[in-house]
Amino acid sequence: MVSVTARKIRDHGREHGSLGVGRVYAGYLISYPSVGRGMVIFRDPNGHRMVTTPVKRVLSAFDDDRLYVETENSVYQLTFRGEIQVAPQLAVASRAT
Repeated sequence: MVSVTARKIRDHGREHGSLGVGRVYAGYLISYPSVGRGMVIFRDPNGHRMVTTPVKRVLSAFDDDRLYVETENSVYQLTFRGEIQVAPQLAVASRAT
């Protein structure tokens, strides 16, 4: 989980043009954006969240703390505000039978 600010920089899914462009969403990104799945940002402790349409493409620069996420309807610029906090994963043992 990481603290992130998402700014909508393009809106190509609406007939009204640039509705919502420039809007800022601050919260916590639970998992790295994945192509084919909606991106989820939890916005406050009361459970409000922002869910996008499915992600089409994820772009980043090698030495930059920004990430660009293109969804079916929009493009977001993500800026990371804190260090990544990794949730502990449980080890799963598999047995061959």
